[in-house]
Amino acid sequence: MCLDNLKELYQRYHDLKAPPYLSDLKMDLYAHFYQTNQKYFGSKKITLWRLDNEEHCFTKYFEYIDIFCVNQMVEALKIALDRLVKPHPDHMKTVITGVIVANGKVPLEVIKAVKKFSYKKVFKLYLFGWAEIRLVLIDLSSRQVICNASGREVQNFFEGLFNR
Repeated sequence: MCLDNLKELYQRYHDLKAPPYLSDLKMDLYAHFYQTNQKYFGSKKITLWRLDNEEHCFTKYFEYIDIFCVNQMVEALKIALDRLVKPHPDHMKTVITGVIVANGKVPLEVIKAVKKFSYKKVFKLYLFGWAEIRLVLIDLSSRQVICNASGREVQNFFEGLFNR
């Protein structure tokens, strides 16, 4: 099944956790990635700079998909961004990745909505970093990965599902 393959892919770079409650849409998988980069001077007590990057991946499987399902997912991802992103001076970027796995035929309006979707939030004029939402649609019937503009950066990662 695709969700098992996704779990395997996520485990390479992410920590798998129980999905947090965001909305009435219950997520099937939740993976979290955290990275911090620092530059020291002399010893670790004197930090010149530090940058924190984070990714929260939410996956939902739909047997049949329509525009209502996409809108539900988008609303849940916006709630996740508001609840999970904690801006601070060392925060650089947090990405909320929403992965929709569709088993049935995907309507053209859904594909257009996914490609068109964009959402970014800036904190204190970028001084406290930013957050954005990636939207990825995995179409099992046509073996395609459809992404919004910011999701293209991870498209190859998800296309790895079909190479198994």
